[in-house]
Amino acid sequence: MKQTAHASVRSPVVAGVCLLVLFCAAGPAASAGSSPLRWHWSNPHPHGNNIVDMSYSPSRGLAVQVAECGRIYTSGNLLAWLPRESGTTHSLRAVTFLGSRLLITGERGTVLYSDSDPEFHAGTLLDGPTDDWLEAVAASPSLAVAVGDRGAVYTSPDGIEWNRQNAGFSDWLRGVAYGDGVFVAVGETGRIATSPDGTNWMARLSGTGAHLNRVAHSAGRFTVVGNDGVTLFSTNGGILWLSDPTGASRNLFHTAQAGDERVAVGNEEVRLFEGGSWSNELDKEAGPPPWTYLANIGWPDFFMIAGRTGMVVEGYQTNGEPYFWIESAPSVRNWLFDVFRTPELYVAVGDRATVMTSRDGIDWELEVVPEAVTNSIFLGLGGTTNLLVAAGNAGSLMVSPNDEVEIVTTNESGMTITQMVSTLGVVWHAVEPRPTSNDLQGVTSFGGTHLVSGGLGEVLSSPDGTNWVVHQTPSSAFLSGLAAHPGGVIASGDDGALLSSPDGTNWTLRTSGTANWLYRVRHAGDVLMAVGQEGTILTSSDGIDWEPRVSNTTSWLNDVVYIDGAWYVVGNQGAVLSSTNLVDWHSVGTITRKSLSAAATDGALLVAAGIEGVILRSRVVPDLTPITILDYARTLSGDGENYQSLHLFGGQPDQRFTLDSRAGLMTNEWQTGTMLEFRDSSGTLLYLENIPAAESPPEEYYRATLVP
Repeated sequence: MKQTAHASVRSPVVAGVCLLVLFCAAGPAASAGSSPLRWHWSNPHPHGNNIVDMSYSPSRGLAVQVAECGRIYTSGNLLAWLPRESGTTHSLRAVTFLGSRLLITGERGTVLYSDSDPEFHAGTLLDGPTDDWLEAVAASPSLAVAVGDRGAVYTSPDGIEWNRQNAGFSDWLRGVAYGDGVFVAVGETGRIATSPDGTNWMARLSGTGAHLNRVAHSAGRFTVVGNDGVTLFSTNGGILWLSDPTGASRNLFHTAQAGDERVAVGNEEVRLFEGGSWSNELDKEAGPPPWTYLANIGWPDFFMIAGRTGMVVEGYQTNGEPYFWIESAPSVRNWLFDVFRTPELYVAVGDRATVMTSRDGIDWELEVVPEAVTNSIFLGLGGTTNLLVAAGNAGSLMVSPNDEVEIVTTNESGMTITQMVSTLGVVWHAVEPRPTSNDLQGVTSFGGTHLVSGGLGEVLSSPDGTNWVVHQTPSSAFLSGLAAHPGGVIASGDDGALLSSPDGTNWTLRTSGTANWLYRVRHAGDVLMAVGQEGTILTSSDGIDWEPRVSNTTSWLNDVVYIDGAWYVVGNQGAVLSSTNLVDWHSVGTITRKSLSAAATDGALLVAAGIEGVILRSRVVPDLTPITILDYARTLSGDGENYQSLHLFGGQPDQRFTLDSRAGLMTNEWQTGTMLEFRDSSGTLLYLENIPAAESPPEEYYRATLVP
C-alpha cells in the first residue's frame, strides 16, 4: 500500500522553460506483520552475493554481475554496483549480451532479458518449463545459445523466445562461448562439442575426463578451464585441443581473455598468461588476496576477477610492468558468530578476534582488540549498558566497560570542540588469566551478575567482568545459549540440553523433548524461545515447560529477535522465518544463501550477521519521515535535443519512493515514475534524468511518493 500526503510545496520558474512544482509525499504507517522484508547489504561492500558470472557491453557502457537468489548488479564504471530487481529468486548463473540486449540464464530454465537498465523481463522457453539449470550463455551477432543440465541446449535469435535443441548427448554442460563463427560448449567428464549454428553439434576430443567449467574466446583462441587445474586451448575453431598447463592444481572456474593475455581463476587460484607463460598471481606481493574466484572479465592491461561473497579485485598493468591487483572495496570477511545491540550501538564478534561496531546498522567499523586474544574465535556476546562481555574458544574472554574518554577535534572554522565519548563496545580488555580452558559461547546478565556458558556444562559468573567463578551444572553438554528472563536464567546446548536457574548459580535440568542441538535461547517478546538443529523451535513462558513449534524447515536455526509484534528467526543457508503468533511460521527469505549466525535489533531494524563477514539489514518498522526535495536544476543539452533534470532528495537510509510527475495539476493524472531509494547513511540522493526537449511540457509538477 502507498498513499501520498503533500508536506511542502515549492514553485520556482525554470528559465522560462516550465513551471516546476515539487511535492513531498509520505506513506501510511505499517506493522511488522504486514510489511515485507527488504534486505540490504551492510557488509561486505558493495555486496556479499557469490558473483558467478560477469559481462560488459561497450555499446551500452554497462557491466553486469549475476548471483544467487535472483541477484543482479549493474555498473557504468566498474566501481559502483547497483542492485536490480530481477523478478525471481532463482539462482542466476550466466550473463552475456546479444548486441545491446542483456541476457541472463539460471536455475530451472530461468531466462531474463533487458534492453534498458534496470528493467528485466522473463524470456520464454517454447518447449515449456524445465528443471534444467542453464549454466552458461553466449551470443554471436545474431544468435544466443544457452547450455546446462543433461545436455540442455537452447537457442534464440532475439533472447526472448528460446527453442530446445537436441545436442545428441546428455552430459551436463557448464560453459559455452562464441568465436570465429563457431559455438563451443564444455561440461562434465571432459565433454567438448562445437556447432556453427547452435543446432548441429559435433563432439570433440578433449583428452581429459575432468569436469570442464568455462570456455572463453579471444584473438582466434578458445581457452577452457576445469577441475584439478585442467586448462586446454584450441586455435582452429575448437577442433583440436591441447593441454595448456598453468601450474594450477585446484579447480578453475572461469577464464577470460584480452588479446594474447589470459586469466584463469578458481579455488584460491589466479593464473595469468602473459609473454608466453603462465604465472601464479597469488604468489606476488601485489597479488590478489587468496579467495575463491568464480568470474572474470578483461581488456588489454586490465582484468577484473570476482567470486564468493562479493569479492571483486582489479588487475592493472602499466608501462609493461607486472600486473598489480587491488581489492575494489576492501571489507572484513571474517566469520561473525554473534551480534548484540546496546541502546546506542550494534556490536558483532567473530573469527580471528573480529569486533565490528555500528551506530546505525549500515556503516560498520573494525575495532582493535587486546593482543592476548588476537587468535581467539569469539562465539558469543552480551552484557549491559555498563559492560559488554565477549566469550570464545579455549576460555577466551574480553570485556568492554562503559567508560568515557575525552575527544578533542577542530572544525572547519578552526574552533576546538571537546566531547566525551563512550568506550562501550569500542575499547576492549582481555580477561587474564583465563578462568577455564573450555570453549565459551553463551553470554547474558542477570541481577547485576555477568554469566557465560560453554563446554562440559560449565557456567561462569562475575560481578564485574574481571573476577570469574566457574559453576558446574547437572549437564556435561556444550551450553551454547544463555538468556536471562524475569524468572531467572536459561541455558541451552548440545543434545537438546535445557537448564533453568533462579540465580545463575544453581541449575536444574529441564525436559526439552529433543536430542537436537538447541543452539541459542533468547527472551524475546515476553517469551523464551530456543532454536537450533533441524529447524527446532521450542517456546516457554517460564523456562520449565517447553512446547515444540512446527517451523516448516530443516535448516539449522541460530538466533531469534522480536520486533513490533513479530518474531524473526535466522539460520543456515540464509534461512529467515517469521511468526506473529508462534504457531504459524513462514519463510521470508533473504538475498543470500550464506548462513546467518546471529540477529539483533534496535526495535525497528533487523540486523543479521553470519559467515564471511556477512551483515544484512532490513527495516521492519517503516520510517515514515517525509521525503524532502532539497533542490532541482535543469539544463538544455548543447545540441538542444534533451533537457537534463537533476533532483536532490533528502530522506532516511533505505527509504524508497517514486518520483511522480504530471503536466498540469488540473488536466491529467499523476504518472508514477522511477522507484528510487536512499542506499547509504548520508540521507541524500542525486537523480539525473534526460527528457527529450520535444516531449517536455510547458508546465511540470513533481512529487516524491514514499513507498514503505
